[in-house]
Amino acid sequence: MKSANGNAAFILYLVCISAFFASLNQNIYSPIIPLIRDSFHVSMNLVNLSVSLFIFVTAIMQMVLGPLVDRKGARFVLIPAILLTVVSSIGCAVTNQFSVFLLFRVLQAAGTAALPLVAAATIGRLFQGSQRGKAMGTYQMLLSVAPAVAPVLGGWMGDWHGYPGIFWFLAIASAILLVAHQLFFPKDTPEGKQSVRKGGLLNHYGGIFTNRTGSSILILSFLFFFVYFAVIVYLPVLLTDHYHASLKLVGLLYLPLALSTMAGSAIFTYLQARIPLKTLSAGGHVVAAGSILLFAVTHSFSLIGMFTALVMYGICVGVITPLYSTMMANEFEHNRGSAMGLFNFIRYMGMAAGPVVSGWLLAKMEAVVVFGLLGVLFALLSWGLRLRMRPQNVNEAVK
Repeated sequence: MKSANGNAAFILYLVCISAFFASLNQNIYSPIIPLIRDSFHVSMNLVNLSVSLFIFVTAIMQMVLGPLVDRKGARFVLIPAILLTVVSSIGCAVTNQFSVFLLFRVLQAAGTAALPLVAAATIGRLFQGSQRGKAMGTYQMLLSVAPAVAPVLGGWMGDWHGYPGIFWFLAIASAILLVAHQLFFPKDTPEGKQSVRKGGLLNHYGGIFTNRTGSSILILSFLFFFVYFAVIVYLPVLLTDHYHASLKLVGLLYLPLALSTMAGSAIFTYLQARIPLKTLSAGGHVVAAGSILLFAVTHSFSLIGMFTALVMYGICVGVITPLYSTMMANEFEHNRGSAMGLFNFIRYMGMAAGPVVSGWLLAKMEAVVVFGLLGVLFALLSWGLRLRMRPQNVNEAVK
């Protein structure tokens, strides 16, 4: 893909906005979980299933669409994906049957899954060297803004216009993106003329699973994001049912978690050049386990205590997510693509499992017990698996 500097910058912001929109689709849904439950008169387990299916489909589509982008080009995947997002968003808005809503939500996930994938591939083609790093920084910055904006927007729109208003908004926004990409996204020449051999790909994945550092990070990332999404889907129910907060207020109360995640990313950028990564991971795991336990103890009687715990966990999300990515990239110098793809798949699986499994557990046990056990489990696993990880020094950088 050849492009002048000015045009490259324009395409950069276009794909970054598209990736932002994909994250918006996922995060705008959290504050209206109680509204979905009450509108369709279904159980929380079914609503949690809609959250998990969205993430699960997103994860699966990364592995399906990646080779297709390599063989056919980004535009070949991107335009149909946005069109599918438009249609499925309209479907979510107009249906009054939960089974149909769930189907369209799954199709919406399949469509939006292509957007961050195409964005990353396009940035890799358009930029080289330090400019690529700078462009990736812009990309990550916009992605980190979405979790802060989306819950507030979702809570406000859900309160004023109900759940259909949110999906009509997503349909209109995706239609605008479709027109913009149809007009401006350049035709690209596929780089991958040959598919990756199945045996070679399986060998890469097998090597990652048998590597002590790699398998430790995969296990911890699954549980870490499992807990994160268990909290995300439990929080609006807690705030509306226990604290009787309005949907607008629920959306605003997501801000501490989102803003602290952004702060955590800045903290990681500062510390990773000064502290060995294994030491940084140990500190992050201690704070993460402590924040889960604090949430378990305080969530039902102290808003201040609960949001202190959420801020602590948000900072850990901002630190640990790029930390795990960097450690995986450092550990697998010769098969980073496979390693990072597997890492993303595993953490998405944790996100998908969190709402369903925690919802089942919360139906049988008190929340203080569920989150207390999760905090203890994370503390024990992080301590035990830390002993298996290879030390990673400060000067180990991704090339």
